[in-house]
Amino acid sequence: MRILTGTEVLSPQGGLEVCVFEDAIALADAGHDVTLLYTRDGSQRPFFERAGVRLWGPVRFLFDPRRAVKDLARFVRSALRTRRLGVDVLWLNRPENIIWAQVVSRLARVPLVVHLHHAPNYRWERLLMRGVAHSIAVSDYMKTVWTDAGVPADRISVVSNALPAGKYRPATPAQNAAARERLGVTGDARVVLYYGRITRNKGVLTALEAWKTLGLDPSRAVLVLAGNRVGAGSDDDQAIGEALEALQPGSVVRLPNQDDVSWLLHAADLVVAPSWEPESFGRTVVEAFSAGLPAIGSDLGGAHDILSGPLERFSVPSRDSGALAAKIESLLDWRVAEPALGRVVTCEVARRFSYDDHLAGIVRILEAAAGGGRARGRRSPVGNSGDGVAPAPSDAPDAPVSGVAAALADERAAAAAGDERAAAGDERPARASRPLDSVPAALRDSALRQTRTSVTIR
Repeated sequence: MRILTGTEVLSPQGGLEVCVFEDAIALADAGHDVTLLYTRDGSQRPFFERAGVRLWGPVRFLFDPRRAVKDLARFVRSALRTRRLGVDVLWLNRPENIIWAQVVSRLARVPLVVHLHHAPNYRWERLLMRGVAHSIAVSDYMKTVWTDAGVPADRISVVSNALPAGKYRPATPAQNAAARERLGVTGDARVVLYYGRITRNKGVLTALEAWKTLGLDPSRAVLVLAGNRVGAGSDDDQAIGEALEALQPGSVVRLPNQDDVSWLLHAADLVVAPSWEPESFGRTVVEAFSAGLPAIGSDLGGAHDILSGPLERFSVPSRDSGALAAKIESLLDWRVAEPALGRVVTCEVARRFSYDDHLAGIVRILEAAAGGGRARGRRSPVGNSGDGVAPAPSDAPDAPVSGVAAALADERAAAAAGDERAAAGDERPARASRPLDSVPAALRDSALRQTRTSVTIR
């Protein structure tokens, strides 16, 4: 199967980029032909190339109503190149790029599958999602969010996120000692870890307030914050800075964003993810459990789905620093009080979130869309809740044939003259008159009226 997908940046800046990285490489390893479009280069490039994933970029995906003509013309050029690739299916991992994907899908006549990693970005998602063969939600919660936005439930299948087997493992004593030394932690001090975006909405203020409540001496425990500041000088940044200044010196270790968080998990005794906003899935807590560590998460969104059954004890109310402090205190010494706890949480997430089942679910839906048929009516076996869902690709109308033919005729001449430039990744706009006429009017007009909303990725 020839698959075209995309990412904003070739580096693990967030959970979405990590998921695309893992899934694209796994699909290539399974024998599929994967082409990955990107906007910015990064540290993941050699890994993609070694796995045989073709890279094409830089490509601009975002649609800006203020430059609608230029953006749509650029999207047409992407469609023409996609047509030349002979792609079987377009797999969109960033729903906010749906306008780009619709133009490419319709002009290149390639079925479109949308992976719903986060909440909707536009007011009229139901209109913008028309013609999508099928959608994949990363959790039961995320499926509910998109059906509430107007996407029919029978057009969405739940394929829960999962981690490749063995990617995160419990630390050996030697790994733990080396990682603690790297952090500069000495003695028997416990390590409580937060990693991700350093923002209010991710619950960083709640974590700092809880840490202040506990008032632990650095010889007893340290809090590690690993991640990049977002919006330097913003209200969020100032509030977090003030909260840090109020803590005992030496009680918090600050680190920038880490491409590889494995060593942080090796050093940690406990992970906290007290988000103020509903997470699409809750990858951080799954990573921690896979590494044999207890993880405390908010009772919201996808994380709430994960923290159920035997894992419910690790859930706390969102924004409740007192409850978080109490939970941290109760788990600081789990290695002594409950030495089997690490194995329990590791086995539980391995049972509920199998990566083999995750990948099989994605392949099944992509193949059904590529073949123009209807996938079998069942929910992916990954996860622990939800009813069966029939992943049935929609019978979408084609883009107007005359418009597509005109666009292709006009653009072939320019493309033939600029093939060498295009092969090098040049995304300069093509002529816009006829190509824009070929974009379905309802899609084009609605695109001009959209306003963006906030989104939680991880």
